[in-house]
Amino acid sequence: MNSHRADLLAGVLERLRETIPGSPVLAADTELLDSGLLDSLGIVSVTSALEADHGVEFPPVALRPETFTDPNALTDALVEALATRPRRGERHPTAP
Repeated sequence: MNSHRADLLAGVLERLRETIPGSPVLAADTELLDSGLLDSLGIVSVTSALEADHGVEFPPVALRPETFTDPNALTDALVEALATRPRRGERHPTAP
């Protein structure tokens, strides 16, 4: 794992800990949806926080259950959003 992705994963884990009640112990492969740790409100909260932290918007295609199965999957979606983010003032190519 490269250091940039490792830093992003650490940030995702921190945001998840802030979002999920009870400050659970989380690892990169912790099941989020199947375990019930993350619900729809949690998805909105963590997505909004990550978008604000990194100045990106997750494209609509990233807002599917597979993105939120575990912190690794969410980090992958964040890496993709960062790689394809439009320049300031442009719309994301997959946005309506």
